[in-house]
Amino acid sequence: MTRAFSNWLAAFLFLLAPGVSRCADEMIKPPFNLRWGETAERLERLLKGAKATIIARRTVEGREAWDVEGLMQAGLKRTVFYFVGGELVEVELQYQKDDWDEAKYDGFMGDVRRRLEQRYGQGQLIARKKEPNGEVMQTIVGWKWNQNNTAIELVYFSAQSPSQVFRTLSVHYKVF
Repeated sequence: MTRAFSNWLAAFLFLLAPGVSRCADEMIKPPFNLRWGETAERLERLLKGAKATIIARRTVEGREAWDVEGLMQAGLKRTVFYFVGGELVEVELQYQKDDWDEAKYDGFMGDVRRRLEQRYGQGQLIARKKEPNGEVMQTIVGWKWNQNNTAIELVYFSAQSPSQVFRTLSVHYKVF
């Protein structure tokens, strides 16, 4: 593992820790010291204070979704905040690094998964598929942990053609 990758991984896992509950009776908390039910108005003020930019507002499956860039965390490309009735119900952290190959994504995902398993026990495999779609080979691997009506999902997606590669790893924090 390169030193830069190790530093990035350590920073990510440190930032993941405040959003993860250590007690089985508690809910999994969203990242960035937010709370479930946080109002859209308050979150918008917090984002402006952090100099982050809401680049899109859209509706996804009946929920309001904000695509946000500019939150300072190594490798974090975008954060998507989801609201129902103006209250926070999901946060999706999307990680992408152009210089990472499949092995680095696999290593990162394995490290995050092991850390989550230390806190919540064995995760549930929710997806593992590698199949061609025309000239594009698609891969998806996902794990899920549930705790007290909250969950964390860890998902890796890759689409690779002979001339292009797209890879992303996302961490979804959800309340039900």
